[in-house]
Amino acid sequence: MKSGKTIDLARRIVGGQGNLAFLESSLKLKDNLSKPLMRQVFKDELGQVGFSVCQTLVTRFTDSFGFSNKLNSVQIETLTVDTLEHFNYESLEDIILFFKMARSGKLGVTNRGIDSNLIFGDWFPKYMELKSVEREKTIEKKKKINKIDPFVLEKIKYTYEKAQKRKDIEKVYAYVDKLTKNFDRQMLEDTITDWEKDDKKIHFVYILKKKRRSIK
Repeated sequence: MKSGKTIDLARRIVGGQGNLAFLESSLKLKDNLSKPLMRQVFKDELGQVGFSVCQTLVTRFTDSFGFSNKLNSVQIETLTVDTLEHFNYESLEDIILFFKMARSGKLGVTNRGIDSNLIFGDWFPKYMELKSVEREKTIEKKKKINKIDPFVLEKIKYTYEKAQKRKDIEKVYAYVDKLTKNFDRQMLEDTITDWEKDDKKIHFVYILKKKRRSIK
């Protein structure tokens, strides 16, 4: 399911239909921890899709800088290959967020243009360090949750199940109201009899019987 969403996103980006500005603003490092890896998603025949979306992102990234000397097609292709190699065990969302952070100066600044040495020798390790910190935070959070008193966990579970049961019952009430809207008394009694014979519906017969007060 996650891989399918990533492939769809990649194709929309390549086709110019992906709203990258909106996506960039919503991406968080902690959310990227659960995203599928590039090597898992773009393998076999989907490898070309992975290359194309990466090349699109690389081109957009390099064009965002105001340097007069722009990278040529060979340099773009080389940078694309380097990006795929470094993000092999990261996600597509990681590439997008990394380029955003690098572009905005959050990983460092440059006054001499951009190249693979700067991007992956300086900025990439900083990004990975930030991601590592988020991973540690997530692990510590899970540890704290696991340390919660079993009694408290049981109480939370009971409260949730009780709330869920109440929602289910409310749905049955709504269903019964709709079902019996044009019922006469005989139709109601026949339905009550049918429900009493149904292993699943028998638990909600009492809701039907309440309709005896309004259906005469």
